[in-house]
Amino acid sequence: MIDSFQDVYAKYLLQHADYGYPLRMPEPMSTLPQHYQEDGLQIGDVGIVDNRGQLDVLFNICKRSDNPLHDSHGVPKDFQSVQYGNVKSSDNVIPAGPIHSHGIERVLQPNGPRPADYEFDSSTPAGAILILPHGATSVELLSPEQFCEVATKNALDWYNFAKKRYGVQHLDRSLYLITGFYKARSWSLGSFNNPSDARGKILARRDDNNHNIYLLEFSLPADHRHSFGDGSRVNQTVFITGFRITVRSWLPDPVVLKATESETTWFILVCLFKACLNWVRGLSGSLTWPATISVEHSPKLSEVSFMFAFV
Repeated sequence: MIDSFQDVYAKYLLQHADYGYPLRMPEPMSTLPQHYQEDGLQIGDVGIVDNRGQLDVLFNICKRSDNPLHDSHGVPKDFQSVQYGNVKSSDNVIPAGPIHSHGIERVLQPNGPRPADYEFDSSTPAGAILILPHGATSVELLSPEQFCEVATKNALDWYNFAKKRYGVQHLDRSLYLITGFYKARSWSLGSFNNPSDARGKILARRDDNNHNIYLLEFSLPADHRHSFGDGSRVNQTVFITGFRITVRSWLPDPVVLKATESETTWFILVCLFKACLNWVRGLSGSLTWPATISVEHSPKLSEVSFMFAFV
C-alpha cells in the first residue's frame, strides 16, 4: 500500500514530536462555518485527518449541539457539551525558520554566495521539511487529562458517527480530540519518499512577489506546498496536540458492544477469545466482531495512555 502525502509528511516530521502531529494542509477546511475559517481549529474539535493532511472537523465537544458548526451533520448519540479549564497561549513559541526530519542537513556557506535563502542536503530516501517565515504561536489546554475520560467514554459513539459520515471504506479509524495547536501566519512545506535515490538537495527562496513565503525546490521528486493564508490572521494550524482515538480489529467492519478498561495485553487477548466463543455460539444470529480502542495523547503525556477491549 502506497503511503499518502500526509502519511509521508507526518511520519518524518513527527521526529519533532514535542510539537504534536503535523498537518500537511494547515488551512481551515472551506466547508466550515465562516468564523471557523477565520480562526482555524479550536480546542475540543473532534475530527479525522484525511489523506491530504487536512483535519475534517466532525464536531466540537465544547460547543452546544445547536452550534452552527453542527448544522450540517449533527452530533453523535448522547452528545453533551463539556467545558474546558485554563489554557496557555504563547507567541512565537516556534521561532521563524526551518524544521526538518533527520537526514536533512542545512548547508552553511558563510564565506561565499548562497544559491538560496536556505539550502539543505538530504542523505535519506525519505523526509519532510517545514519552514515558518514568522514562526508559530501555540494554545494548549493546561490539563488535557480532563478530556481523556470524555474521549474514552464516547469513543465508540464517535467512531460510529464518523463511520456513518464517511463509510468504513474511507475511514482510517483514527479520530483526534484537539487539546492544543500551533498556528502560523504563513508556511512552506514539502516531503519526499524515493527509495531508489537516497541523496538530494533542497533550496528555499523567498517569493519575489510575496516575501512572507518561501518557494521550495527539490532536486528529487517531492510534494510541496506553501501559503500565506489571508495575511491578517494566524489561523494556519501546522501542528495539533490531542488524543488520538484508534479502533483496531482484524476485520474491516467491527461492531463493538461493550467496553472494559484494560492495561494489559493479556486482558485484551482474553476478551478477544471470549468474543470469538460468543460469535461461534451465536452463528445463527447477527455477527459481531471483537475490537479494541486505544486513546493516546500526542505528544505523549506522562502516565496517560489507555487501551480498551470491546467484546
